[in-house]
Amino acid sequence: MEGQSSVEKRVIVVAMDGSTEAESALQWFANNIYKKGDEVVVVHCLHHTAHYTMGSVWAPVDAQAIARAFEEESKHAAKVCSKLTDLLHKYEIVGKVMQLKGDPGHQIVTTAEENRASFIVVGCRGIGVIRRTVLGSVSDYIVHHSNIPVLVYRH
Repeated sequence: MEGQSSVEKRVIVVAMDGSTEAESALQWFANNIYKKGDEVVVVHCLHHTAHYTMGSVWAPVDAQAIARAFEEESKHAAKVCSKLTDLLHKYEIVGKVMQLKGDPGHQIVTTAEENRASFIVVGCRGIGVIRRTVLGSVSDYIVHHSNIPVLVYRH
């Protein structure tokens, strides 16, 4: 068709948890993969239930304590998203930051599918085998459940 490029715009979902490893992954992405014209969607996922139960099936019974914890986590997530917006500007990446809620792995894969992503970029903290086995790993989940190519950055 006249006036249209034969190359489709790449949509890249970059999963960010606010850690230094994730920031290193974003910097590496900016320096090695990002191209002008890419549509970048940086996602940060707030997963309340993982925190207030401390990984247990038992939850505290103090509803006010849970509400305070949710509020603190929500404020922290807003700060992380603000920092991520600043990092996009710092690394000269054109894109947007989205705050997701729920299970991070599932939400990231779903968001990538909904945005018709070309691939997903995720950092890997390098947690130990036992901890990863017991608690799971967001990067492991994404690699095993995504139909979209996944680039795992390990520093």
